[in-house]
Amino acid sequence: MARQQRSTGGLVVVHGGRPVHSAEMGRLAAGTPVPLASLSKAVTGVCIASLIDRGRLDFDTRVAEAMARTLTRIGPPADPRLLQVTIGELLAHRAGFDGKNDATSGALATYLRTHTARETAFDAQLKWVIAQRLPLQPGTKYAYSNAAYLLLGAIIEEATGQSYETFCRQTVLVPLGARDAELDPAWRILSSYGGWRMPLADYGRFYQAFAVDNPAIGPVARRWMMQPPFAGEERAATHYGLGTFVRPTRQGGGNFWHWGRWTYTMNNSFDGPLRISYSTFAVRLGALDVNMVVYLEPGLQAGPAHGELDRLLGDAARAVTRWP
Repeated sequence: MARQQRSTGGLVVVHGGRPVHSAEMGRLAAGTPVPLASLSKAVTGVCIASLIDRGRLDFDTRVAEAMARTLTRIGPPADPRLLQVTIGELLAHRAGFDGKNDATSGALATYLRTHTARETAFDAQLKWVIAQRLPLQPGTKYAYSNAAYLLLGAIIEEATGQSYETFCRQTVLVPLGARDAELDPAWRILSSYGGWRMPLADYGRFYQAFAVDNPAIGPVARRWMMQPPFAGEERAATHYGLGTFVRPTRQGGGNFWHWGRWTYTMNNSFDGPLRISYSTFAVRLGALDVNMVVYLEPGLQAGPAHGELDRLLGDAARAVTRWP
């Protein structure tokens, strides 16, 4: 934090599903809920997994079926290829989006001039996402985007008849011990791709869903998550699974990690001046059964500092000889 000139932050370490260490600096007090940005994608991924393991969805279910009622309401996509995209392709960022025609593109700024960021607004965001043609052929290439996880949030609402927040809280977060989790009241619009807020310890407990024996992810979804599901990934050391990166290992079921970042400035929004900047990082080392979750502000650009923090956390965890 000092080397990167960051003023406020926190760290929580969870071992065996139990918080064992925390540290805070600056304005962050222990147990304070923090926004999570793209760490929210794992919540969406595990919620989708719960529906798949219950037989209500499948990894091969296509958007045309999973969003039939939604598309009747908001209109068809400009690119008919989107209708054939599968839930598995959305989860793995292989739906044909490339991050440019994203839910947080310029359309968001236009929207926020006349609308609040404090509502989820799935339909409004879906309309501007599907109004553009897909820049990539679906299924052929990994390309990280928020748009894919926006669609997954809408699919959860259609499949369950509940709000995205209610279903994920009741089905996944509260059972895993994340009792204080909620969509960030100031940024609910980020919803299923970046909108969750909770204490770092709550996220550490939630991340235990990726432990090899945790029932939050059933056998069907866990098998898909751990085996690279798309051609060309078989020889890769890592792949993208249920809202998080996965590196399968011989011991402990694998390592998992994800970064999040949200930096946004807008002076003339409907809600008044919007100024926010923070980063988040979560990593699970399966062989050690340890999850580490970090929050820092202002936000940290991707680069060498990401790798340094990951390395330092891993070295510290491996140096522990006896966990509390």
